[in-house]
Amino acid sequence: MMDTSEIFRHLLTWTPYLLGGFAMNIWISIVAMVIGTGIGWILATLRLSSHPRRARASLVATEFSRSIPTIVFQFYLAFMLPSEILVPYFKHIIAFPVWIKAALALAIAVIGFTSDNLTIAMADWKKGDHHAAFLFIPSWTSYALIIVMASSTASIIGVSELLSRCNTVINATGNTQLMLPIYLYACLFFFCFCYPLTLLMKRISLRLRIRYGMTG
Repeated sequence: MMDTSEIFRHLLTWTPYLLGGFAMNIWISIVAMVIGTGIGWILATLRLSSHPRRARASLVATEFSRSIPTIVFQFYLAFMLPSEILVPYFKHIIAFPVWIKAALALAIAVIGFTSDNLTIAMADWKKGDHHAAFLFIPSWTSYALIIVMASSTASIIGVSELLSRCNTVINATGNTQLMLPIYLYACLFFFCFCYPLTLLMKRISLRLRIRYGMTG
């Protein structure tokens, strides 16, 4: 049995390595949010279009993006997209790392969320209800934290993020007794990052509602 001091020694030794993995989780989440928000904004704009076909097509795209689990897209993109891309005429090979595939898979969920919520916000803005439209911001930020937590699924396609590195540490030490402590340690990483931001977003949202009389 490992004693407490030995567990803490292992955790302290491997902390920089684990932090590097968590940084990858954050980076994947940022890329997913940027791509997903951009495409979601386009779909939201089209949903408010006066052209029925555009509105219908954007709604179908939104339904598709929010109706399929991201883990399905993870596997699909991991196997269908190449790991290297040959640039025509230049004969130059560009690496297509697996973390980008993970970010693209998560971005699909962000597309659906952004399309739905930004459509409502843009409609409120057009009606002159700018205060209600601003509530999209804390909502979007809260969803970004969900994507951060979901980024741990990237480990199943080989991304060296936090969960994957926890498994590496367990294998490197050869001690399965370290499994529970190191997974709990990984949970602490996510908690310390997400919980304070969640409280902040709740406070901002509440203040907006109180300020503009939307508490009812």
